[in-house]
Amino acid sequence: MFLVLCVTALSMTLVQAQERTYSGVVKGSDGQPVIGASVEVVGTTVGTSTGLDGDYTIKAKQGSKIKYSFLGTKSVTVTAGASTTINVTLEDDATALDEVVVQAFGTVKKKDLTGSISSIDSKLISSQSNSTLSKALEGAIPGLQVSSVDGQPGVDMGIRVRGIGTSSQNNANALIVIDGVPNTNSNALTMMNPRDVESITVLKDAASTALWGSRGANGVVMVTTKKGQQGKAKVTFDAKWGINMIGSNGKPDLLRDPADYYEMTWEGIYNSVRYGSKKNYQTNYQNPNMSHKEAALFASQHLFNYTGSTTTFNSANNLTNWMYYDVPGAKYEFTGSGTSASATMLDAYLIDPTTGKINANARKLWNVDDWEDIAYNNQFRQEYTATVSGATDKTDYYISAGWLDDPSYVEGSIFNRYNLRTNINTQVTKWLKAGVNVAYSRRATQSPATRYGRNPGTTVQNVFQWVNLYMPLASYYARDLKGNFMYDDNGNKIVVDGPGVQPSPLNPDGSAVLGRYPVTSRTSAYDLKYQLENDKDETIYNDLNMRGYVEAKFLKDFTFQANLAVDNTWAMRYRYISKLHGAGVREKGAFGRSYSDYQNINSQQTLNWAHDYGKHHVDALIGHEFNWMRTSSLNYKAAYSLIEGFDTFANYIFPNSGGTFSGIGGGEDQEALEGYFLRANYNYDNKYYVTGSVRADGSSKFRYNDDRWGVFWSVGGAWRISAEPWAADATWLTDLKLRADYGVIGNQNGIGRYSGYQTWSYSATGYTTPGSYSPAGWKLSQNGFTTPLTWEKKKTVDVGLDFRLWDRFYGTMDWYQTNTDDVAWNAPISYAMSGQTTLAANSARMRTRGFELELGVDIIKTPNTLWSFNVNGSTYYTTILEVPEGTGSAQLNGCWTAPADAWSIAGTGGTSNNITYLRGIGKPYYNMYIYKYGGVDPASGLPLIASTVSKDNIDNLKKTSGNVYGDIVEGNTVYTTDYTLATRQEFGDATPDFIGGFGTSLKWKNLDFSAQFAFQIGGKFLSVADANHYYRSDQTGYYHMSADLKGNTFTASNTGARYPMVILNNPNSNGYTGGSTIGSWAYTDMALYSASYLNVKNLTLGYNFPQKWMDKIGIGGIRVYASFDNFWMLTTHKGIDPRMSLVGGMDVGAMAYPYMRTCSLGVNVTF
Repeated sequence: MFLVLCVTALSMTLVQAQERTYSGVVKGSDGQPVIGASVEVVGTTVGTSTGLDGDYTIKAKQGSKIKYSFLGTKSVTVTAGASTTINVTLEDDATALDEVVVQAFGTVKKKDLTGSISSIDSKLISSQSNSTLSKALEGAIPGLQVSSVDGQPGVDMGIRVRGIGTSSQNNANALIVIDGVPNTNSNALTMMNPRDVESITVLKDAASTALWGSRGANGVVMVTTKKGQQGKAKVTFDAKWGINMIGSNGKPDLLRDPADYYEMTWEGIYNSVRYGSKKNYQTNYQNPNMSHKEAALFASQHLFNYTGSTTTFNSANNLTNWMYYDVPGAKYEFTGSGTSASATMLDAYLIDPTTGKINANARKLWNVDDWEDIAYNNQFRQEYTATVSGATDKTDYYISAGWLDDPSYVEGSIFNRYNLRTNINTQVTKWLKAGVNVAYSRRATQSPATRYGRNPGTTVQNVFQWVNLYMPLASYYARDLKGNFMYDDNGNKIVVDGPGVQPSPLNPDGSAVLGRYPVTSRTSAYDLKYQLENDKDETIYNDLNMRGYVEAKFLKDFTFQANLAVDNTWAMRYRYISKLHGAGVREKGAFGRSYSDYQNINSQQTLNWAHDYGKHHVDALIGHEFNWMRTSSLNYKAAYSLIEGFDTFANYIFPNSGGTFSGIGGGEDQEALEGYFLRANYNYDNKYYVTGSVRADGSSKFRYNDDRWGVFWSVGGAWRISAEPWAADATWLTDLKLRADYGVIGNQNGIGRYSGYQTWSYSATGYTTPGSYSPAGWKLSQNGFTTPLTWEKKKTVDVGLDFRLWDRFYGTMDWYQTNTDDVAWNAPISYAMSGQTTLAANSARMRTRGFELELGVDIIKTPNTLWSFNVNGSTYYTTILEVPEGTGSAQLNGCWTAPADAWSIAGTGGTSNNITYLRGIGKPYYNMYIYKYGGVDPASGLPLIASTVSKDNIDNLKKTSGNVYGDIVEGNTVYTTDYTLATRQEFGDATPDFIGGFGTSLKWKNLDFSAQFAFQIGGKFLSVADANHYYRSDQTGYYHMSADLKGNTFTASNTGARYPMVILNNPNSNGYTGGSTIGSWAYTDMALYSASYLNVKNLTLGYNFPQKWMDKIGIGGIRVYASFDNFWMLTTHKGIDPRMSLVGGMDVGAMAYPYMRTCSLGVNVTF
């Protein structure tokens, strides 16, 4: 009997332990099959997904728990029983779409927010091929703008939230917080692998940012990295391959056809000799110097040797003898000698004097070298990420490794990055939890002779100048009369010297000119291709970010957390220029190396208490934070190399302190900030919310103890209208909440570390030539005269409305106003009295008002199909309320100019004092103040420039030899050809009227598609680089010219033209439209364009292989996809990218770096 009982019990145990195959169908609340629903056996690694018909099959032990879940529905858990068929219905869950979002020192349910917060998730981030996270934010979040003058891969973009509220907009960027720790590294988002990011949350108003204190005054971008999720261990591998190319709007519309350029140059010579006048700011258009026939013949004869003199033609002009045609019957009368040799054409001409066009009988010898083909090449991009993640009852883990190789379309310009991350959290005991998050990255940026602000030598070495600024006639390789390449004794193609540096090796008749080119191509003065391939400018960064925390729960309602973070970045920049070409020739080669070290230590301690009293919920947080940051640098350089290509200091004869690289030296900066904070929240029945916070910050930036500490606070409230009993019958009203907050937040971001201090430097100029040096010594380098500086105070009010209707249509609206008091402003002072022209003081006030809107709709929401659309937009306007006396006054040389107002980061750009803003009470902060073009003077063909008549210029306007239109009465605005009497005019706010983005995502069965767009409406963009294409009259035949000029310049038959007469050179030395003057259009509204744009930011098409296929091969899932980033851009002017600046344009003399476009294919495998 006992044996029978034992056998029976054992049999029952075996039956219960035996795995069985369960199957069924998962449907939604509408009865339709749910595709891709997760089905897993709880507590095991067994899992699967439903197929196209909602069907599934899974093995489980009888009695085990099977969990069914899908996005936007309530999960269901079923106990596996005797029946092997389990059909499940997943009900919609509106609250599932209202996820927990990150806030300062914690998280909060989105429905409980009283402040303005927006976020994006990992899906949107990972769909794009960006080397830095900041680029993913463009057009994704209302009120947020990103910009950079540098398209170099791996360069972080500046991030601005709700405009500016400080006078130093270089420091108006948002605070970056990574996993709860502020990171002030200028490339904080570049060091991260986007695949490691779970979400990005942007805090915008006082209620949201207050606990971050003064650093959060310009908004906060909080990045949360991924953690392991409960369930089976998951291994993923993601690979992406693509092609990088120049962006669709990266090439300006220029006269690239040599025929057009010859004809334009001919027109300039014709106008010069026929209408040229010795009077300043005049032409002889009304009384020509010669007949049309005479001038036309003259221009055809002297196309290559007219230099601006009507009597002497003894050298090559700016065409520098670039001759691409064989002209039958032409004779050449040579003039000049050596490198200035040229010729007068006789009998037959390249330009037919009867038409002003290329001679119909001229035969083109060869096609001009395309500098774009030489400098730009599509490059192969590759990116790989592998992760292992999971969680048990007590521990979750996430481990990842990634590698990115992201070369630019510019030869030699490359970014690559290695990433490692480990994120582990464990429940040590019931009351104690601990975790560590360690990330390492190695970044390498190579940018030889390309990036603005990082040129190793002269501006000639900027590749974009070669391609877009110099004339299209310049040939890269030398050719003979038949168009064949010429080779040196070593078999290398002979490279012609740089355009404008040396003439062509051909005379106009095709004969070679001795001494015009070097013995070998490797000693060319500026061999661009060799330079890009061999010169080096590489910076290697090693980033180590370590975070650790312990969290203890006690007395039921209390939680204490202590955090410690240490961030380090070690950088080494290595630069080398060959002695065989370019700037290296002068110094017989140059070598430089610099080191920098960034260290940031942050410690936080918080105590949180939370308790529910029936329908009343109360929680409070008290905490302390200390942050210390140190940067140091050391640089050294040398010149006169012994062995070419041996790039080490041992190969150089002596140190070098001038010329090619920055001088020998180093430095160290430190900064510390300490804060104490408190936050309290209350809500009643999830309907009425009240929150308040206060923080006291102390900063080392302020010199005097009384000014170092500031106390700042915020209060806010919300009313969840949809939770009211009387709203229960409104079934269409899923959620409706009204919220408002007010706060005073301190700001020190616009104040330098030592702005309030007198600073001294110790310097010793190194060897400039052997045996020569300057002695060492101390000198006052900054702020001989100072005033006490204190906190800027940003007083912000925000009113918002959040809603969700029919559980499909949702949105957020916010109106805000920020008044900034005690703005640090560089007020004009007397140099004679103080030894400096400005004095920083808290002497200004500003106001920013704005509105934000975010809308979305789930157009189709069925188990088979999910289609959604979203759009966001914002507008803001900044007004100056108070400025120190003298601001806006040219006579006082005050702040009416903005010599450092380029919005740039990481040393990527700047403006000169030519781009100016007139600032005064009641004016916008970026009130553009440039010269105004008044059209073409019909009497002279010259440009008319506006001049406001004042007592300072009224006499000169009456006496000028130039033409003046309008009544010369004080206060009037007249127009004159005398550009020296022009006065700047106001053109209003440069910032855009409206910015935003929109997107759509569609999922049908196993296919998915998404599209993301960014746009900007209004605003102004002044492009100095583009303005240089509107011919500098004294250098026609040297610079590229805009295609807009063709057929649109003033002539006798086109007196209503938009552009003035083309003049190659004026015989008078005081030319009226010289290259550095108003006539170049660089600083007139002729170069002022609308900043509107539409960018197709990302297109992605993906496919998930059916789960039943995956189950057969033991793989969790495979997804393949194609993506297109920065796919296409629409602007008002070709070659202008308004994203380069948010403040009215850039004076980038060495040309900006256009953004890339990337087309990619990828695969994601889950095990």
